Amino acid sequence: MADYLVPDWADAALVLIDVQRDFVDGPAAVPGTREAIPAMTAAVAEFRRLGRPVVHIVRSYRPGESDVDLLRRAAVEAGDAVVAPGTPGAEIPPDLLPGPVEFDWDSLRFGAVQQIGAAEYVVYKPRWSAFFRTPLDSLLGDHDVSTVVVAGCNLPNCPRATLFDASELDYRTVLISDATSQVTPARLADLESIGVQLRTADEVVAALAGDELLGSAETLWVELLERVDGDLDRAGGCGDWTVRQLVDHVAGGAQRYAILLDGGSAADTAATRGVDYIGADAVGSFWEQEHRLREAAEHADLSALVDHRAGRRTGASLMHLRLLELTLHSKDLADALGVEWTPPAELVAHLLDVGTPIIEDLRALGLFGPALPAASDHPADRLLAVAGRGA
Repeated sequence: MADYLVPDWADAALVLIDVQRDFVDGPAAVPGTREAIPAMTAAVAEFRRLGRPVVHIVRSYRPGESDVDLLRRAAVEAGDAVVAPGTPGAEIPPDLLPGPVEFDWDSLRFGAVQQIGAAEYVVYKPRWSAFFRTPLDSLLGDHDVSTVVVAGCNLPNCPRATLFDASELDYRTVLISDATSQVTPARLADLESIGVQLRTADEVVAALAGDELLGSAETLWVELLERVDGDLDRAGGCGDWTVRQLVDHVAGGAQRYAILLDGGSAADTAATRGVDYIGADAVGSFWEQEHRLREAAEHADLSALVDHRAGRRTGASLMHLRLLELTLHSKDLADALGVEWTPPAELVAHLLDVGTPIIEDLRALGLFGPALPAASDHPADRLLAVAGRGA
């Protein structure tokens, strides 16, 4: 059964709500907002690094105007200058911006999107929700966003309204709890009741980074899998396995790991071995099992131990093992196909750092052969050598 609440980090956008100087430490400061800025900054930096959309939602009240939420209308009509366009108090703290920004308040207030980075924007909202009378939904659609990650100022007001509207629009929703001010247990429970996923900034950063690496490994495998023709009984490049056995092992591995992350035992995975996962669509079958693993990982406590056949290990270690499995078996498949193996540099660097101790642990159990001399100093050759594979 599909889980429509699980964040899809590959298609996520960060929406920062009302983080403006007047609300941080100005005349309308909301308690806790300044303290939440380091967590906001960490989240923004990771979204920005990955080129994922970041949308800064802002308020702007012209003293004397009436197009204001009813709560503040009388004060603004009387000349209140909180977050007034063109004033320092309306600006976003520089720690959250990619560089100096000259805000185009006139265009913003007429519904324009101001781009301030490669995938970074400013959007004006006239009321509580970032979706009400704004181009936000259209902007997110332009980036094929499926998951809205919210942080910012004053949870019970604008962040909450935005999350409810995002859910109404069928976005998967996440709140970064430590990057949002005015958070209480009751307010978080209110959001959880409609399916909002609660994460800390560290958890979001880790999920984004892990998703990037897993996506790289999955793509490496699938691009080779798509090149497999009808001859599935040729040598598979891994011991005496055929290509069929190699492909079944990789797809089945995702199912096995999902079972373990869901709390199953190593014995529970026995039925997944020897299964034909190829059927009429090897690529589709792989993604079916891989998506199941991703959902299990998103729900699991990855610091908890799982009952792997090679000994109990954390869920995080299991996911690193999956990266190794996809990456090394992609080399096997490349050899079977007689094509070049070109793993992403970031993936190889990560596996040399985090994967080497896992390989040594499994080698002691007889699951990896002896390490070999590296064919060169190239990181990919070094990884193969550690894993006991030739270049």
